[in-house]
Formats: sequence, structure tokens, C-alpha cells
Amino acid sequence: MEQEGYQVSKELRKLRWLENLTVGGFVFIAFIFPLFTQQDVLTLWAIMSPFFLSLIIHHFLYVPGFLFSGHYFTYIFLLLILMLGTVFGCEAIVDLLDVQYGAAWSNFIPYESTLLSNFVIALLLMGMDVAIRMVFMNLKDKMLSHEADSRLMKYKMEFLQFQISPHFLMNTLNNIHVLVDTDEEKAKDAIVSLSRLLRHMLYESTPEARISLDRQLEVFRAYCNLNLLRYGDNVKVNISVPRDIPNLQLPPLIMIVFIENTFKHGIAYGEETHINMNFWVEPGAFHFSISNTFFPDKPKSHQQGGIGIANVKERLNLLYGNKYSLTMGPVASDSGTGYEYVVHLVLPI
Repeated sequence: MEQEGYQVSKELRKLRWLENLTVGGFVFIAFIFPLFTQQDVLTLWAIMSPFFLSLIIHHFLYVPGFLFSGHYFTYIFLLLILMLGTVFGCEAIVDLLDVQYGAAWSNFIPYESTLLSNFVIALLLMGMDVAIRMVFMNLKDKMLSHEADSRLMKYKMEFLQFQISPHFLMNTLNNIHVLVDTDEEKAKDAIVSLSRLLRHMLYESTPEARISLDRQLEVFRAYCNLNLLRYGDNVKVNISVPRDIPNLQLPPLIMIVFIENTFKHGIAYGEETHINMNFWVEPGAFHFSISNTFFPDKPKSHQQGGIGIANVKERLNLLYGNKYSLTMGPVASDSGTGYEYVVHLVLPI
């Protein structure tokens, strides 16, 4: 996070430097241009000096100190004083050069030097400065807004992800708790499998991470094996993955929540249950589906739950917006002997 803050500060410094360079570029051009059009360059520079001095004061003091801080009346009052000082200063320099050196203003500037004309020039100059500052202020606000949105999304992803992890851990520990009293060796194997899953969740499953499909399939198989230690032969798990499926990089801890819910809600003790997982790819889309035998008469759990699915949906919205598809519900089985509960997730690739 500190590195990200440093990068943002660096970009803001670059933007401020570019802003000052833009204003300085106009001043530089104004100073350089007389070298190609006038012989007495110093005299013209002297006439122009009040305008440039006022521009510097306006750019570095008035705009950030009063205009952008909301002190509008103070800014207008001080701006009026600055512009009057610029106008009378320019007139004083023109009169001095005319009296002392006989340098008529018409030999150096392409307009009649009057109080009104110089006031208009000063007004246009200050207006140009405000316009430049407003453009760069808008760019700065957009940069900060984008950074704030990015950080908010990351914080929210971290929060949602840490909600999923304890939920997953709670259910898995309940499974191991059952095995401790019934089969000590299987409980030990289950603890080893759980340690591998936790390693994946703690060290690989960060909000910005993408995990290869092969690695996620390893985790899915480990999780299924962990649950099969508890449920035994009454549960049949089939995982179908085409040989030519690409090894995609996908967000972690999404599909495993649906697998977890299948074991949690899709199994009835004493009844044979089939769980089928399918992974396939079509042009521009990755498909994951999981189905299990549906038991409509199974008593509903009154324990607090549902955190996993709700968080997965919110994570999917953050990651993909409306570009993903998720359907869930019972459908008639292909054999026509009952119903299956099917989850079908489609992610853009």
C-alpha cells in the first residue's frame, strides 16, 4: 500500500510539474519572441515585466491560496489590486522610457498602451492562468478519484475474501471434528489436507491474484477428498475436465464456495448422492457447472449461513460487472428420475 501511495504522489508531482511547465512555456515564448522581431529587446522586456510578475504571483499565490481554497471574495479583491498594480506599473515604465530615453511605446508593442488596453491584457493573462489551473486540477481530481476507487475495490475485495475464509474453515473443521472420534488415521489425513488448503487460501488467494485452473483443480480435489472422508461411499464425485482445456488464470475462492455448498446442503444421510463438476471453455467464455442430487424433502438448516454465496456474487460484480453469468436452481435430471440442483457459472476470458 505504501508503494502504491508513493506512485500516486509521484504522478501528482509530475502533473504539477507539467502544469508549471505549461504556464512557464507561455512566459518563455513571450520572452523569446522579441529576439526575432525587435532590436531593443531589453526595452520590450521592461514593458512586459509587470505582466509576468503578476502572472507568477497569481499562479503560485492567488489561485492555490484563495481561489481553490474557496475564499472567492478575497481572491477577487486581491486580483483587482494586482491587475491595477500591473496596469499602472506598465504605464509608469512606458512613460519612464518615453521621457528618459525617447522610446515611444508604438515602436515596441502592437497596440496602444492605455489603462484600458493594459487592463484587458492583464485580465486575459490571468484568465488563461485560471483555465490552465482548472484543466490540471480536473486531471488531478480524476487521478485521485480513480485511485480512491481502486483502493476501495481492493479493500472491499479483501473484506469479502476474509469473510469467505472463516466460513470455509468453520465447515471443514466440523468435518474433521466428526472424524476425530470415529477414525483417528483419517482425521490425521484430513488435517494434512486442510493444511494444504489453508496454505492455498492464505498465501495464494489474495484479492488481486489469479490462480491457474490446474492449481485450482488440485485444491478442488483436495477439498472433495476431505469431505469424502466424512461421507464415505454414499457420495459419488465426478470431475470432468477436457484434455485440451487451456490453463486459464482465474480469481481464487469463487468456485470452491459452490463446491462447499454442495457438500453442505446437497447431501442427505443414508441417501446416495451424486456430485458432478464440469469445466469447459467456449470462445470468449469459461464455464463451470456443478450439480448434485436434489432432496426437496430434506429439512432446511436454521443455522445462520449464506455468507459464502452472497460474497461470491459481490466479488463477481466487483471483478466482472455485468459480464458474467450465474444461475442456480433445481432442474429435472437427464435420467428423468428426479431433480438435480445445478449451479452454472460463466466468466469472460
